Amino acid sequence: MLGNINVLGLGSGLELRNILDQLREADEAPLKKLETQKETLKEQVNQFTELNGDLLDIKSIALSLSLESSYIGRSINNSNESALNANVSAGAEAGRHNIRVLRLAQKSVWESDGVKSTDYVINPGNKPAKFSYQIGDKGAVTLEVPPKTTLSSLAGLINNDPKNPGVTAKIINTGDKKAPYKLVLTSKGTGEENRISINSLPKHIKFSPVGQEASVDNVSKQSNSHHDSGEADNGAQQGLDAEIEVDGIIYKRANNENINDILSGVTLNLYDTGNATINIRPDTDKIKDKMLELIDKINTFIGHIQEQTGYDEDNNPKLLTDNGTLRTLPSQLLTVLGKEIDTGGSIKSLYDLGLEMKRDGTFKIDETKLNDAVKNNFEELKIFLYGDDDKDIDGFASYLNDTLREWTHPSRGLLAIEQKNVSQKLDRLEGQIESTKARLDKKYEILSRQFAELDSFMSNMQSTSDYLTTQFDSLLNAQQKK
Repeated sequence: MLGNINVLGLGSGLELRNILDQLREADEAPLKKLETQKETLKEQVNQFTELNGDLLDIKSIALSLSLESSYIGRSINNSNESALNANVSAGAEAGRHNIRVLRLAQKSVWESDGVKSTDYVINPGNKPAKFSYQIGDKGAVTLEVPPKTTLSSLAGLINNDPKNPGVTAKIINTGDKKAPYKLVLTSKGTGEENRISINSLPKHIKFSPVGQEASVDNVSKQSNSHHDSGEADNGAQQGLDAEIEVDGIIYKRANNENINDILSGVTLNLYDTGNATINIRPDTDKIKDKMLELIDKINTFIGHIQEQTGYDEDNNPKLLTDNGTLRTLPSQLLTVLGKEIDTGGSIKSLYDLGLEMKRDGTFKIDETKLNDAVKNNFEELKIFLYGDDDKDIDGFASYLNDTLREWTHPSRGLLAIEQKNVSQKLDRLEGQIESTKARLDKKYEILSRQFAELDSFMSNMQSTSDYLTTQFDSLLNAQQKK
């Protein structure tokens, strides 16, 4: 049948295909209007989705401002970053603290007397000697030092010992012309808990702690500290712990980093000796930024409504002009934003924070007023936004969040209902379009067959006419020859 339709009119010589196409085009004019309506409804559904997303953005900020966690953020000011660094965590008690770094935590360091060569023999005897040392209160570690062991070999014995509690041995060259080489022992950690003590030594070696404070007691101990003919002075030494004075109280800590047990919620990192003052305050900038973002998101929502309602330059209604909900929504939002909270203070509404409505229907906030409230009246601002459980005050942020929760509810929200209504219209319209298309397809399938039959009939008639004409011509010619 399709083949016949493609050559429709060939038999009759009539433009049947063109006639059929013109008839269908006329019948499809109402269908094109339905398709246009369909695209309009689709765009309305999309716009309701975007508008609902705008409200959810506003609600997200309102929710954040309704949570106590938004108000326990802290900022810290440090007067001397070269002496120390101070980090503050949320919830730390606000206040001012005077800090003096009296001493930094140090590693424990010991050095041997200088010798001429790294091959200097520290155990010239024929029997093994002992080298015993310990870190802080940990148990002593004893190494067996074979005969003829050199200074550099002892360093290897210490470093390669699997029981090494945290000591690094290193040969250094001091540059001294007579005895430049020394064996230096350094603790890997800082503080008194990592202080190195030497208990016994091989023959012909002497160790002294670096930073030892000379005293009569030191000398007497040094003269009696002989083990296998070696010497180690464990006399009075400079303290290895960091010393920090905080608000007049001196604290000692083994480390210079991550000191978090002196001021609650504050972590100190010590860099150098010196004085510093730290001032811990509520992080008001975050609240200010959230307030400005709230107004910005509200304006985005209002601007979106204005783009989709009213009339264009040619006085044609825009996409959602006829929607009653959208026409009233800005005024409803204005009422919500004007809500007063009985705080008992000077901040009772957003207008007290500098909220103003502009001529175009959007909002702005006086940042001077907002800054003043944030910097100088933060507790009242917090009560207005967050509320006060002790005084049974629900804050504005909770009110706004609760209101927008209803407005954006997925089934009963203002825009959800409108979107559902449009979606239902769209479904009905799509059904109408499909049925109309099916009806027209059926109609023109029948018409195509009828036109094909007409074409075939007329073609047959033309053939009969041609045959009869030929026969008549033959008869006339025969008659004339007689």
